[in-house]
Amino acid sequence: MNDALNQLLGRSGRPDPDRAARSEEIADLVRTTLGLSSQAAVTVQQLACAEPGCPPIETKLAVLGPEPKRWTIHASVSEVDDDTVRRILTARPEGDCA
Repeated sequence: MNDALNQLLGRSGRPDPDRAARSEEIADLVRTTLGLSSQAAVTVQQLACAEPGCPPIETKLAVLGPEPKRWTIHASVSEVDDDTVRRILTARPEGDCA
């Protein structure tokens, strides 16, 4: 992959074990907060956005399954704190509309 695309996608080309570990912590917190089983499919992705008015980095949370749900947090995975995750999931357990 070229450097410009890696930068756009928020990738350094090197594995980031801290981000991977934090992503798993957030996924576990999503399962706990929503009362899901430990086997529920939850994804946590850090994405870069180049569209006008879009924050440069955002974290997407998703619960996969028959009734998929997703949420967006306008911060990098490493900046997302547990209270923010709990607050968003509690306020909008059905997920974001878009």
